[in-house]
Amino acid sequence: MITSLCLSLKSKHFSGKTPYSWVYPVDDDVKEDEWYNMENLQGMACNAVHASALIRHGARFPGLEDVNHLIDIHQRLINAMEPDANPKLYEWKNRFPSNNNKALHHLGEEEQEGLGRRIGRRLHTLFVDEDITDFRFIVSSMQRTKESASAFYEGFTSAIHTEEDINDEFDSEVNDELMRFFALCAKYVYSVDQNKTAYKEYNDFLAGSDIKTVTTKIYEKLGLKGEILAPADVRLIYLACGYETAAFQSSPWCSVLDDDDMEILEYLGDIRHSIKNGYAHNITWQQSCPLLSEIFFGFDETIVEIESTDEDEEVGGFIVGQFAFGHAETLGPLYALLGLFNDSVPIRADNKIHQNDRLFRVSKIMPFSANAVFVLYECVPEEFKDHDEVESADYYLQLFVNEKPHLIPGCKEMHCPYTEVREHYSNFIDRCDFKQLCKKSPLKDEL
Repeated sequence: MITSLCLSLKSKHFSGKTPYSWVYPVDDDVKEDEWYNMENLQGMACNAVHASALIRHGARFPGLEDVNHLIDIHQRLINAMEPDANPKLYEWKNRFPSNNNKALHHLGEEEQEGLGRRIGRRLHTLFVDEDITDFRFIVSSMQRTKESASAFYEGFTSAIHTEEDINDEFDSEVNDELMRFFALCAKYVYSVDQNKTAYKEYNDFLAGSDIKTVTTKIYEKLGLKGEILAPADVRLIYLACGYETAAFQSSPWCSVLDDDDMEILEYLGDIRHSIKNGYAHNITWQQSCPLLSEIFFGFDETIVEIESTDEDEEVGGFIVGQFAFGHAETLGPLYALLGLFNDSVPIRADNKIHQNDRLFRVSKIMPFSANAVFVLYECVPEEFKDHDEVESADYYLQLFVNEKPHLIPGCKEMHCPYTEVREHYSNFIDRCDFKQLCKKSPLKDEL
């Protein structure tokens, strides 16, 4: 009974701890060059010339602190419940090794390998004839991003090269200034990440009636009496359900939660992410400007290289694919800086009933292996597409979020003139002073 319940939870959402395939059923049978040609621009022939992707690491094991906390919760439960109240939960044993502290697990590797294969196939013509030096792979200092990049590379190269042509000498660039800016920005760390006041909405919801209802229902299911579980324990039970189902296909922790409970706990997670990785505090998204600058400078360099190449010369010498592997704390602030998934009414502790259709639903926008891919297109009039006489081309940008086309804020169409997009974000691209922005100032000025 518990196994079937847990397997059905693959259709459920675990906020930032949701595996990619649970919300985006993947099909590796994608159309070759699906993203290479931009065919919906009337009278123009457009081919991709550069792609820049930001990718969250794949599904991971829980942190050691959470594992030890879960073991403690279980000990309290078995001291308070009868064995026959829930035999599988009573007999539960921790299966997360102590040396897997937030490490990528097999599902995360599969997510990344599949993503690399699909992106390679969708932009096959852009990538197929390029040398490994024409690609840039950026990671953070965290091992799970390095392993994600390696798995992605394996799938990526299998899609664009034959087996004998695959280069096994994969190399990535560790760059915490781009991938872990949130750990280097003193103002963010001081005023948001380590500031309890910043988490008021989260703490209010955690202590509120919805979580109390979930707790009461768990007590009834397990026959508990007294003060056994704190609100933070209930949240971890929910996370354990997700972690174990992802890693082991089932979890007895899921048996104490129903659909309503899951929805409440998902909302709790989304409030936390809105504070930590979203719109709740300006510094959270402002601090991602170095990353946005890096992405757009890559587009600029591509255009300059193409435009400065003589007609009788082969275009080259620039990066055709940049793939950056970070964290939810990397992707979320960039989403917000771009203006994506911005609800007109922010999620709060007191307005859950009005947020069923919220845009900022973390399980959908930032699951494990979430990705945002910008593709730059060179466009020429149709009559010149097979000739070299065109003096200059137009350039367009298209954004794909979790492999689906997504409208860039400020644009009327999915494809948008590059100059317009760049101008829209020019303050963040050209005037990003991370050192000044992140300077620690009195807390009363921060929030």
